[in-house]
Amino acid sequence: MAMRAKLFFVMAVALFWSASVFSQTKELPVGAFENGNNLFGVCSDDHHFNQAYCKGYVVGVADAIMVVNSQIANMGSMPSACLPKDHLVAEQVRDVVVQYLAAHPETRHEAAAGNALKALLAAFPCK
Repeated sequence: MAMRAKLFFVMAVALFWSASVFSQTKELPVGAFENGNNLFGVCSDDHHFNQAYCKGYVVGVADAIMVVNSQIANMGSMPSACLPKDHLVAEQVRDVVVQYLAAHPETRHEAAAGNALKALLAAFPCK
């Protein structure tokens, strides 16, 4: 269960990136829960927990990219959640996504990244 929670967290983080992050641009978004140095350290460590976290993170990012590409192809744009810049912690993001999944069993068969996006859009709508 903890690994699934981490995977949901990773996908949620990946969904925060705008579609421009996945384009040819070299700039990364300001603010993130994880940075490249941390990810490299975890992925370079042979401990099974770190390897599982690394795999979950990169698979979550790949899932998010597929959802972003699908949304853009189907709708011509990507909806965005407006996450608070101050005091947002990973556990809060996780809780939002898990609560959404618990409340919507009818959509759990759909892509996890899409479910995470819907949860974050509902919890953090742009004004």
